Amino acid sequence: MNKTAFMYDDFSDRLLISCKSGSDKVYGSIRMLNIIIDITTDNKIANVELLDASDYLKSLGIDSNILNKLTGAEVSFSSIRNGYLIAFILKSGKKVVPVPYNVQIPNSKQIIIKQP
Repeated sequence: MNKTAFMYDDFSDRLLISCKSGSDKVYGSIRMLNIIIDITTDNKIANVELLDASDYLKSLGIDSNILNKLTGAEVSFSSIRNGYLIAFILKSGKKVVPVPYNVQIPNSKQIIIKQP
């Protein structure tokens, strides 16, 4: 995995995690509900953006104040059944909070995403 960079903007309530290297070129984006995934020309993940991040964390019973105290953030993709499990790994000091996000995709239209 490439070195990740992250940013949380509390004004727009957006969490951005970037996994791309300097030479990666973004080819396009996919929006699924409140997630935006930027894909490189090599079909790798470049960036993942979680919109309405604090509301999403609250809906899972996670204290959204962690977003304003982030010292690190990563994202992980796992293929499961008919979709993907996207895990946002939020770090604040020594505290690590995994935030799951499930995406279901019909079998006939399965999309292959390469791990960054």
